[in-house]
Amino acid sequence: MDLKERFKAYLEQQFRAIAPTAAAKDLRIRTLKELMDAAQDKRIKGLEDEELIYRLCIEELGDFEAKLKEFESAKREVENKKRKTVLGVACGVGAAITLVIVYLIIGLTVKPGGWHPGWLLLLGGAFAGVITVSCLLAVKFAKAKKFLLMRVFPPVVIVLVSVFLFLLLNLVCHVEKAWLIFLAMVIAIFVFDTVLAYATFFKFRHIELCVAVEVSFVMLYVILGLTLKNFWGMGWLLCLAGVVCAIVMLIVFLAKRNKEKDKIEKEKLRKKYDEEDEAYYTMWDD
Repeated sequence: MDLKERFKAYLEQQFRAIAPTAAAKDLRIRTLKELMDAAQDKRIKGLEDEELIYRLCIEELGDFEAKLKEFESAKREVENKKRKTVLGVACGVGAAITLVIVYLIIGLTVKPGGWHPGWLLLLGGAFAGVITVSCLLAVKFAKAKKFLLMRVFPPVVIVLVSVFLFLLLNLVCHVEKAWLIFLAMVIAIFVFDTVLAYATFFKFRHIELCVAVEVSFVMLYVILGLTLKNFWGMGWLLCLAGVVCAIVMLIVFLAKRNKEKDKIEKEKLRKKYDEEDEAYYTMWDD
C-alpha cells in the first residue's frame, strides 16, 4: 500500500468518530492534502523511509481525535445559533399572524366598535416582530464583541414598548396623562444604556453614568411636577440634587483613577530601585 492510501485509510478510520457531513468531507480532503504536502517536503529534505515519513506526518497532526471533536462541537454550535435565529424569527412571525387573526375575529364578531381599538393588535404584532429582530441582532453583535452596534437596539425596543403601552393605556384604559410614559422612557433608555456601558467596559462609562443620573433627576422632576400639586416651587432642588450626585460620583471616579495611577507609578519606581540595587552589588571597576 502506497503512502497516499495509508493516509486515506488512517483518515477514514478517524473520521468515523464524527458525523458524515459535507463539512467533515471537506476537512478530510484538506487534511489528506496537508499530509501529502508534508510527505513531499520530507522527501525533498532527503528522507526515503516511507514508514518514517508516514509516522512523522501523522505525528504532526497532533491530537487529531481531539481536533475532530472540537471541529464537530464548533459545527454544532453554529447550527444551534442558526436554529435559535430561525426559531426567534418564526416566533415573531407566528405572534404577528396570531394577532392579525385575533384582530379579524374581534372586528367581525364584536359590535359596535369591534375594529377599534382592535387595530392595536396589528400594531402590537408589528412591534413584536421588530423587537424580536432587534433582540436577535443585539445578541449577535454582543457575541461578536461589536458593543457599540449592540447598544443601538435596546433603545429601539424601549421606544416601541413605550409607544404601545401609551396607546394601550390611552385608548383602551383611558388613563389620564398616559403620555408621561414617554418621560419615563427617556429615563429607561439612559439607565439601560449606562448598564450596558459598564457591562462592556466602555471607555467613557463613568461620564455616561453622571449624565444618566442628571437626566433621570430632571425627568423625575418633570414627572412629579406634572402629577403633584405645588411641586414646581421646591421641586427644582431635585435637579440640583442630580447635579450634586453627578459631581460627587465624578470626583470619586477621578480620585480612584488617580489612586490606581499612583499605585502603578510606585510599582514602577520600586522595580527601578530594585534593579539599581542589584546593579550596585554586581558592579566592579575592573
